[in-house]
Amino acid sequence: MRPFLRSFRFSAVALAAAVFCLQPVIDARTVDPAMELQERLQHGEIVVGMKNVGDAKFVTGSLIINEPPAKVWQIIANPYEFKRRISPRMKEFQMMVDKPERSVMRVEMDVMLIPHFNYVVESNYQNGQRIEFHRVDGTLKDFKGTWEVKPLTDGRQTELTYAMYLDPGFFVPQWLMREGVKSELPKTLEAVRKRVVAVVLDKEKIETQTIAAGAIGSEKDAKARHELAGTAVLYK
Repeated sequence: MRPFLRSFRFSAVALAAAVFCLQPVIDARTVDPAMELQERLQHGEIVVGMKNVGDAKFVTGSLIINEPPAKVWQIIANPYEFKRRISPRMKEFQMMVDKPERSVMRVEMDVMLIPHFNYVVESNYQNGQRIEFHRVDGTLKDFKGTWEVKPLTDGRQTELTYAMYLDPGFFVPQWLMREGVKSELPKTLEAVRKRVVAVVLDKEKIETQTIAAGAIGSEKDAKARHELAGTAVLYK
């Protein structure tokens, strides 16, 4: 492979990895027919696929976590968890709006060959079950997606699904961007699963700071942590 093509591909993969607002993977393959999906998930697989939403092609990833949805929510709704435990490329973030149903956050990422890579993302939180997010400003042209938290087995398990569309705003073939996302997404989901289990088993302590939306999953303890965190915190 020519050096400039190799560098181009590496930068696209690094960009896709950085935006996961984020180890080895058990098994990640493209999605089989729907009737086999639950069986694969119950065997511990991380299932990666695609879905069309209008003209946009979203990359999706799903897995099952053997803990209740509230335990999963308190991790995925908390940017401090991603900064300190899940996404090492997140350099810093600033909460601009922090409400139980909505947040706006400025994020700075460490992306190879792209200095000062940052974006502002607005997230909407729906009853501890769904997070919808989209880019409102910054380096990226378009960035949007969802986290979905679905209870299984009478609430003893959680099916977690992440979907994301990314347009960096400069020329990178969409197929190459999607391949970069698909290669990094299982690592992020596996990191989330390991973090949830470690916190539930008390092998690791949950982050002492959270945001208003994170309190939905962890009730009184998260509310207390949110009061300590404040509503506009810059973490470096």
